[in-house]
Amino acid sequence: MLPHLARVGQLGLLVAGGALAGFGLGYGVDALGGGRGGRIAGLFLGLAGGILAAGRHVMGDIRNKRPGR
Repeated sequence: MLPHLARVGQLGLLVAGGALAGFGLGYGVDALGGGRGGRIAGLFLGLAGGILAAGRHVMGDIRNKRPGR
């Protein structure tokens, strides 16, 4: 049961970390060019990247038939 909880935590951190990284990059773009669109676009792109990374981890576990490590 503990490996399953660890996997859920890892997936959550992947998604949240992707969103934060995207927001940070968008904030940097906005600081250079002015405006607000970079933060919003970066947030959504980072969130999409985090979800994609989490999905790849899940699919890798399914292919290897490992529910957790």
